[in-house]
Amino acid sequence: MSEKQSIVIGVTGSIGAGKSFVAQLFTEQGAVVIDADRVGHEVLQDREVIESLVERFGDRILKDGDPGNIDRRVLGRIVFGDPDSMRKLEELVHPRMRRRFEKRIAEERERGKRLIVLDAAILAEAGWDDLCDHVVAVDAPRAIRLERLRSNRSWTDEELTRREAAQWPLDRKWARADLVLENVGSKDEVSRRIARLVEDWSARANRPGER
Repeated sequence: MSEKQSIVIGVTGSIGAGKSFVAQLFTEQGAVVIDADRVGHEVLQDREVIESLVERFGDRILKDGDPGNIDRRVLGRIVFGDPDSMRKLEELVHPRMRRRFEKRIAEERERGKRLIVLDAAILAEAGWDDLCDHVVAVDAPRAIRLERLRSNRSWTDEELTRREAAQWPLDRKWARADLVLENVGSKDEVSRRIARLVEDWSARANRPGER
């Protein structure tokens, strides 16, 4: 399959809406998923990144004092409460993540992969949506999202509010998406909708001048 026929789909969404669940459903259509969280973890293991972070935030961010291991929970508590610290972290980490995304997308296209999914909570905020042909934003009512987060991560309402404040307002995120997918039905219902999306986008990708 030629590079032009491959499609990169960005999957983002509101916190707790099931973004990664939806991203994985694309694998039923033959997609490979690039997990931004996993790539972010890899970047935080880079020695140059660790040294820069310790210089900025001190060795309190090291897990058990290990100079090669960042305690992501400690780092998260620091940056989510301080916009300047968050900006410094993003300036260091995001360009490195983007380069890894670009490399992985190119590799998957070279392998002839038809569908490539980039699963990223801050897809629009970080400007990574320009790597994608289409963007799906996953949403669910806040009460449902909070219940999921309480069950899966023991989050409180206050924690969700704090995390949401670090991202764009939902209407701004949705404006950058091709569509908003409500993740409130059964898995089969969501899977069928994804199958229809893939069929439509694949057909358009094979027509000259369309995506």
